[in-house]
Amino acid sequence: MSEPTRTDRDGAEDLASAEMKGLEGLTPHRDDHRPEFIELCVGTSLRVAPMEYLEAAVTIVQQALDGTDHHADGGAICLRPSNMAVVSTCNRVEFYFAVEADAVEEMVQAIGSEIFHKAAQVAGLDDEPPFYVHRGSHAVRHVCRVAAGLDSLAIGEHQVAGQVSRGFARAVDTEGWNDALIAMAESARRASRRARAETGIGRGRISLSSVAIDLAVREMGSLQGKRVLVVGAGKVGRLACATMEKAGGAVLTVANRSFDNAGALAEDFGGNASGLEGLPTLLSDADLVLTTTGSTVPVLIRELVDPAVAGRAPDRRLVVVVLAVPRDVEPEVGDIEGVELFGLDDLRQLSDANLEGRHQEVGRAEAIVEEEVAQYEQAREVERMQPVLAAFWTRAEGLRENEIQRLFGGFEGIDTETQARIEHFSGALVRKLLHEPSLRLRSASAAGHFQEYSKVVRQLFALDEEV
Repeated sequence: MSEPTRTDRDGAEDLASAEMKGLEGLTPHRDDHRPEFIELCVGTSLRVAPMEYLEAAVTIVQQALDGTDHHADGGAICLRPSNMAVVSTCNRVEFYFAVEADAVEEMVQAIGSEIFHKAAQVAGLDDEPPFYVHRGSHAVRHVCRVAAGLDSLAIGEHQVAGQVSRGFARAVDTEGWNDALIAMAESARRASRRARAETGIGRGRISLSSVAIDLAVREMGSLQGKRVLVVGAGKVGRLACATMEKAGGAVLTVANRSFDNAGALAEDFGGNASGLEGLPTLLSDADLVLTTTGSTVPVLIRELVDPAVAGRAPDRRLVVVVLAVPRDVEPEVGDIEGVELFGLDDLRQLSDANLEGRHQEVGRAEAIVEEEVAQYEQAREVERMQPVLAAFWTRAEGLRENEIQRLFGGFEGIDTETQARIEHFSGALVRKLLHEPSLRLRSASAAGHFQEYSKVVRQLFALDEEV
């Protein structure tokens, strides 16, 4: 008997590696006994809800994630399920899950009760709280649209992709991770990357800060020589400073609760720094204020702003643009003579107006999203076949081992080398026989024929019976 060549051995091992990839650790079972997981998105945004309501919802979620209220103590199911991702941006708060089918409604009701009904009470809404629910592929489509900037206040906004990524990554450190959420995050990442590479939807590095600057230019005519105050030194504040630097011509000052953080940010962009105690003087000097703090209470209140702008020349208005959620400027500031107060709703209107002429790019980005959703669904269908393949291969391997034992038991004194050759031959034969059927089963599942093919395979190979 000739020794198997290295090429033969390597070929058989490659086949085994290819076919068994993804099957390790799976317990073979009937597919109709397998728990069905549904992708779920529950959330709200400024596209469906008033600002007061969104602010309340964001505050509740922030406190929960920070561990400052009872939601973080395990008392509320909606913030303590496994496999949860939270995406909270300036105009939305959303929960993403992959939960068993029979737990979907329970999860929706829990979130509605613990987050959105509570937010409605805080905001003084009498009607049902405005929030949306997306299931299955609709949830995947929604997160892809969000990441691609198609659901932003500023259509084409690029920062939201990072916010989505961080929201999903947080699940790694808190509640865990599963294949469905990993796949959702990856689909969103691809949709975002492709939308920016293959379309002009994000041309010009669109962001809320850039829209805010456009609004300020519209109101003031020019920023050349104007004094601009950025309140807040976080991520939004940094983006505002970067946008101002790109616009050029303005004198920048950063004010923050921590002077060190304000100083570090101001130094990066050639500006001045101050603590919040310097606001009275800074407001007196400022022409434009961009507020970007994460404060849950107003930082700029009427009692602070009113005396700061008293005595200004009639033609020198103070323009204040709020970029923070919750809003960090008291609404009454807008009632002060000489003060023009703008919020996210104003930025949305300006962004929608600027969208004219880019509808074709939006359509291309939407098509990319649909392609990514289709790819996700196909991959999920293939994944459904994996336990059936595991049972298929386990059945074949069990039969092979039984026959090998019977064969060896019928021979006295069979040498070790011969046993090894027979083992190798039988294993390679089984792997090569199952290779093509396995490929066809995956292909059939990807084409949407999982149920019928898995049923036939179970019946033909008696996968529900003991070997």
